[in-house]
Amino acid sequence: MSSALQALNSAEVKLLLGIFEKLSSSGDQDDLRRNIADDLLNLLRADFLASFIWNQDRQFFDNVIFVNMTTENLHRYQTYFRFCDPITPALQKRRKATLVCEVMAQEELEKTEFFNDFLMADGLHHGVNLYAYDGDLNVGDLRIWRVKHRPDFGPRETLLLDAILPHFRNALRNARVLAEARNRETLWEKVLDTTRTAVFLFDKNGRLLYRNLRAEAIEKDLPGPAYSELVECIRSLAKGRLSSSHWGPYSLSSLHFVSPTDGRPYRAVMATRSTPWTVDRRLLATKFRLSPREADIALLVCKGFTDPEIANLLNIAFSTVRTHLKHLFSKLDVTNRTELIFALMEDLVDFSF
Repeated sequence: MSSALQALNSAEVKLLLGIFEKLSSSGDQDDLRRNIADDLLNLLRADFLASFIWNQDRQFFDNVIFVNMTTENLHRYQTYFRFCDPITPALQKRRKATLVCEVMAQEELEKTEFFNDFLMADGLHHGVNLYAYDGDLNVGDLRIWRVKHRPDFGPRETLLLDAILPHFRNALRNARVLAEARNRETLWEKVLDTTRTAVFLFDKNGRLLYRNLRAEAIEKDLPGPAYSELVECIRSLAKGRLSSSHWGPYSLSSLHFVSPTDGRPYRAVMATRSTPWTVDRRLLATKFRLSPREADIALLVCKGFTDPEIANLLNIAFSTVRTHLKHLFSKLDVTNRTELIFALMEDLVDFSF
């Protein structure tokens, strides 16, 4: 790499350092690739660029960013030519910058439908590819090409791309983590801010991850020390101490659930301010047309008890609890415990069993 750097002129050094700087800044996957595209073409003396993000779940190259290629031709790649692409599967296995001619001789490539009907449609002739990996996960790539009348890429370009690789990989990895965090926060906003109950969301280690607008309003209503005491009680309940079900004017309930987006376990604690209403089995049975046993189980679910705990408390079989829960989901038109407890909690204050 030192020889390649020594051969760079001052303008090229500036381009390389600029690429490093842009990759170190925050941003999403599309923006960071788009921001470096022109600099990469200038530094590598190239004509075309395409960059994809590998979708591991769909086993599909997605989120393409491109320069000097046509949308129509790239669409043809996604819908047809990726299935007869003779070079990308081999290039994708490489953990370093690789010339296309290293995996397939140029004269052999030029005999393929892929070359004549796809690459040449935009004028792509000589190529070098780079695939970034986070462990075993391919997180993104750079596909750089030149026109026919220019020379093929060589050691200069592969060395420069290998120098860029760790910065490129880290930038894509960080962007993916940030995107996942934003998606989780958006999910919590959509789910939790639609309820009129104060909700505090914790991870499996008891760390507070999110609180909805109703929970934020409690902090504004209570004096500082009082709010701190309430939060400690809520944390206690989040850690499974089921006896801590009340604090001052608030009734507290909790439940475990698994996120539909990342499969991680969470616990939500709900704080409801007491009103003259007290919810018991008779009210639930009347309001939601539940059987007495369904009402019992609904109340215990709202108090944060697990299915085995409910079976033990009511002296019934675990399978019987699951059957009643299935009936509850159907009657309240919900699909999981989270939705069930939200449906029961709206406009209700204290659960008495």
